[in-house]
Order: sequence, then C-alpha cells, then structure tokens
Amino acid sequence: MPFKRTQFLRLASRGALMGVMMSAWTASLAQEGPSIAADDGDETSVLDTVIVQARKRDESIEDVPASVSAISGDRAEQLVLENVEDIVRQIPGGIQVASGPDYLDDIALRGQGGGRIGFSESTTGIYRDGMFVAGGGFGGRSFSRIDFFDMAGVEVYRGPQGALYGRNAVGGAVNVRTRRPEETFSARLKGTIASEERYGLEGFVNTPMAMEGAAVRVGGFYEDQGDGVYRNADTGQALDTETKWGARASLLSPVGETGQVLLMVEHYESEAPGFATLGQNLNLDPDPFTRVGLSTIDRVSIEQTSVFAEYTADLGAADLTVLGNYKVRDGDRPGGDLDHFLGFNTSLLDLLDEQAEEFDRQGVEMRLASPDAGSGFAWLVGVDYQTYRSDITSDRSGMIAGPYAGSAALRAQLRNDMSTEELDSYSLFGLVGFELNDRVELTLEGRIQTDDKRFTFERVDGDALTDETIPQTDFTSDSTRFLPTVSLTYALTEDSNLYGRIATGYRPGGFNPTPTPGFFDQTSYDPEDILSYEAGYKSVLRLGETVLRPQVSFYYSETEDVQATTNLSTTNTVFSLQNVGGNTVYGAEVELSAYSPVGAGNLLTTIGLSTTQGEWDEGTAILFQGQTVDLSGLRVPRTRDYIANINFAYEQPLTLTLDGMASLSFQTEGGGYDNATNTRSSESYEILDLSVGIKGDSWRLMVFGRNITDEMYRLVQVNNNDFYNTPQTFGVSVTLDY
Repeated sequence: MPFKRTQFLRLASRGALMGVMMSAWTASLAQEGPSIAADDGDETSVLDTVIVQARKRDESIEDVPASVSAISGDRAEQLVLENVEDIVRQIPGGIQVASGPDYLDDIALRGQGGGRIGFSESTTGIYRDGMFVAGGGFGGRSFSRIDFFDMAGVEVYRGPQGALYGRNAVGGAVNVRTRRPEETFSARLKGTIASEERYGLEGFVNTPMAMEGAAVRVGGFYEDQGDGVYRNADTGQALDTETKWGARASLLSPVGETGQVLLMVEHYESEAPGFATLGQNLNLDPDPFTRVGLSTIDRVSIEQTSVFAEYTADLGAADLTVLGNYKVRDGDRPGGDLDHFLGFNTSLLDLLDEQAEEFDRQGVEMRLASPDAGSGFAWLVGVDYQTYRSDITSDRSGMIAGPYAGSAALRAQLRNDMSTEELDSYSLFGLVGFELNDRVELTLEGRIQTDDKRFTFERVDGDALTDETIPQTDFTSDSTRFLPTVSLTYALTEDSNLYGRIATGYRPGGFNPTPTPGFFDQTSYDPEDILSYEAGYKSVLRLGETVLRPQVSFYYSETEDVQATTNLSTTNTVFSLQNVGGNTVYGAEVELSAYSPVGAGNLLTTIGLSTTQGEWDEGTAILFQGQTVDLSGLRVPRTRDYIANINFAYEQPLTLTLDGMASLSFQTEGGGYDNATNTRSSESYEILDLSVGIKGDSWRLMVFGRNITDEMYRLVQVNNNDFYNTPQTFGVSVTLDY
C-alpha cells in the first residue's frame, strides 16, 4: 500500500482538527438565515434545490462536503453544450485533453490526467446513471454523443472519489444522468442546421402504460456533416465530414408494492475522421487545416450497444438499489497515413497504420442505504463487480524504397501486433454519517477494491530485413487498495455550510499495448495513488430579489507512482506510460450562480474560477527517448494558472404568448505546460459563444454561434503533430414540444 494507515490517520487527524478550528472560528459569526424552499412549479428556477448523487443518494448540493458542479439538461441546451469539449469548459479546474477525434477525448480535473495513451485507464471516473462505463480505446476514456442525448443533467464531483465511486476517480468523477420515462405523455422533435453542411434531427416520445406507474420512453438522433474545415491540399476534399446516429428505448415499471425496475437499451454508430488526418504535421502542413502529401484518408468507425438496468425497492429498514450494465463495442481505424504523421512526403515511402478493437464489459452494483438521511445517522453499504475484455489488432504495412530502404527505424514500423487485456474487479464500499450536534456532521467513507488484469501480446514481424517477432507473452497485474475518506461539515446557518475533507483515489496499473523493443520491462506499469485534503464553503443566500449560490474550495493533494506519458525509444513512434515518482498539486475554485429579476424578465449568471499549481517531487525522473530526464521541481502538466467561465442567460416575455431568450458564454484558460518536462507551454485561449431565440408554449427557435471570434489554440502535440480546438460554428435549431 503506497499510503500507510498511520500516514492516513495522521492526515485525517489534521483534517478533523482543521474542521474543528473552522467550526470554532465561525461559531461566533453564525446567524440563522432564511431557508429557500424548492419551487416545484418551475423546474429550471435557481430557487429549486439542486439535487446530486455525489454520495450515492439524492441530496442537496449544499449538503455535500465536496466540490460539485451540476449542469441540467435544459441549461446545457440553452448554452448549446453538445459534447465533452463544451461541458469541460464549464467546469472549474476542468481541462479537455484531446488528440483530434472525439473518441480520444479525456477529461482532466485538478491537474490529474497528464499521463494518457489510447488504451490506458482515465484519471477521471466516467459514469452513466451511477454506473462505471469506461474502458477500451475507441471511446472508452470519455463520453460519446449518445451519452448526452436526452440528458437530464451532468454532475462533476471534483477531487478524489475513490471511496464511493472507486476506480479511476483520481481527479474526480463525472456522472451523466439520462431522462427517465415519466407517467405523463410528452414528445419532442428538434432539427438543427449549422456550419459545414451540418444537419441534425433528434426527438423522443414518452408515454404512460396501462399499468399504473409504468411508462416507456423511445428516442433517437441523426447527425450528418457533409463539409468541413480540414482540407486535402492535393484534391480539395474535406477531411472532417462525419455521421453519427443513435437510438434508445427505456421502460419503467413497478415491481411488487415498493419496487421499481428501469430497463434501458441503446445503440450508437459513428463514422468520423481519424487521428492522423486531423493533426497538423509541423514539417509538412502549412496551417492547422491544410494537409499536404496525404496518400490515404483515415476514418474511424465505431458501433456500440449498451444495456442498463436498475432495480430499487423500499425494504422498510433500508432502501435497496441494484444496477447492471452491459456494453459491446467494435472500433475500426483503417488506412492511417503513417508516413505523413512521421513527416515524410515522398513517393518512395508509403506507410499505413491500421487498428481495430473488439470490446465488451459487464458490471453490477448492489447497495443498501438508510431510508432517512435526515435522522441524524446515515449509512450505506454496497458491493460491485466489473469485468471487461479488449481484443486489439494493430497492423503497420507499406512500401519503403530508395534511400529509405536501409533505415532500420522505418523498417521496424512494419509489423502486426495482437493483444488482449482482461479485467476482473471486485469492491466492497460503505458510508456512515453522524450528527455530532445540531451543527456538526462527521462522515466516514471507505472502499476495498481488488483489480486483476491479464495481458497477452504477440508481434509478427512485417519486414524480412528486421527481426522483431515476439512470441505470445503473458503479463499480469494484481492490486488491492483500501480507499478511505473522512469529512466534517459545520452548519453556519440552515443554508450555509463549511466543510473539511480528506480523500483518497486510485488509478489501476496496466499494460502498454505496443511494447517497445529493448524496453519490455516497461510493458507493465503500476497503479497511481492520490491523497488529498480540501476545505470549502457552500451557501444559498438571498439579497433582496437576487438569489446567490456560492461555492468556494481550497485543496492540496499528493500523488505517488504517477503514470506519465513518454517515448521510451528514439526509433519508436508509440507512446508508453511509465511510473515516474510523485508530485503535489494544490489550488482553489470558486463557483457562483445568481438569479436576478431584470426589467420584465429574469437573468441567470454563473461564474466559475479556478487556479491550479503543482510540482514534481525531488528525485522524480522520466525515461524519454532512451535518456533519463530529471523532473525535480518542474511544474506538473495540465495545471493552469487560471480557468474561468462566465455565463449570462436572460429570458423575458415579448407578448402574452411569446418569450425572448438570449445567452452569452465566455471561457478562458492560461498558463502551465502540456508535458512533464516543461518543454511545451499550454496555449491560452478566450472563447465566446452566443445564442438568441424566441419560444411559445410548445415550440422554440434558436440561433447560435459558438467560438464566434474563431479563436484557435493547440489542444495537444503528439510526435510533432498539433491538434486544435473546434473552430467557429453558426447554426439555427427549431424545437417542437407536445
């Protein structure tokens, strides 16, 4: 165990002492304030209690002793938030780490997430309706378009969430919640036309069934982009055309007197540009959107089917919840132009890079919880089991002639790799919460988790002049972790809380799917562990007719056996993960929402601010291109001097039957580095989005512009290839509701 029990207890005692000191310091300042009740008549009102599931149960966001951001589905639609890039820019301390196509998107929270390769574990827990859904390389590190379809909301729990959410929740966890069937009839149809010949159509029908308490919800979407901004210089062909579609059916039904079952089945397919096409090779391409010397156009096809099941029942002495998830996904990336990616433009060299994956996963979770969280004592106990299998084939082929024929480094690229990774994961977790008095609550959480991984690799040499054949080789990785969390909450008033929190998180070890010759001892890498403590303030305040919801947090974390990305060899283009040592990361976050009557309408303002700093521990080093590089004292990658987002949404009546709407969203980031060696600075940016519209009782018309100043910035650089954000987009949408 990287963190010994004595170390945790020592830090826990410091955290408890910190909470007691805060309580004593604020006791003389505390005054009882008015409670703001939920407004059941307006689902989008800021007066509503914001309910989240950060502790595996429904509770007010102000009652959770942790940093939590919540974006409702209606709010996401108003701000035209459609994908991971849009969502992450709304989260304090959140960074999108991307390499071109959206299936490679990552979410990094609080500076955690600098080490990533296509098939590794993410540092952010990825959840759908409370179930872990990550794994695999073709979309297994983040969310896809189907996850945001018919979304009820997205919740971001910042800071380690290992105790209740388990694996990968080192920087935090993100839970996307899907709209459930309802016992009233409703339907929606939405059409969108946007830049680059993009057309979209989506909708759903929700209807009650004859049985009381039963309902069905069926929906789907289709998107097609026929043009693009990336061009083949030789042909003028658009390179970033894409097609996506998905369908979902949900059934909600009562079971017995107190039980309820939800069954959801969905299917998703996409065909989009690949990794090699979207990167600007700095030796060949004149600008971010023009590709020179492409011999092939790589595309990525993904087909995925998922099943979700939920059973809940009131057992009297406890509430029972059982969750199940099954996913099968096929991904294929044929025809990647490897010689362009390497920076060659010659008829004497033509290299192709192809990759495919077959992935399936199953998971089940069962938990019992106290039926009344407001009784002064709350408890929860649960178990879960997860398993997956990923079969990967990577084929590099082509022609090498002329002066390149004798290059051992180029000829070594000709190979066929086959690998299989399997996981079995078991967990036991729980929570107990005590009200020590009418103001102070102590909560203890914990998880015991075991991960067993097996990896089989085989390489067939594709060139007669080299000898890189690797017979079938087996690797194993077994790890067990105890992941505790302790938190202390002090109620200043009925609607204002101070909290202190100490938490742990864990990112499992794994295997580099393409081992590097001469460095086979680096095929496996160990788990990454984090210990973090945090202090914060949350409140609901009323100033006249204005309602404010502030959140403020300060945190400090220590991570050991950090998994960092590196090139082990100068002759191998494949990135690997390596344990490099430890680091410390610290920062502060502020979130504020304000609801104010302005003129004849209402203005909703949301502000998010954060700063993150961090440095590598003394003695930390990384093996880069065959050389050991000392990282001691350097800045941790993916930490930013500032991240800010400011949103304004205004709505007011125009006539007796029409309302006008307008929103403005501004996001900016600056400072920090992309890589562990601090040789590449992260680029700063300022993004501005606008939307205006009108709506009636059953329809809505909206005109929107995203990134309207056409701000471009580099997201990441991979082997001298730069990948950029989404450029300027304009569009119009029409929504019909029944």
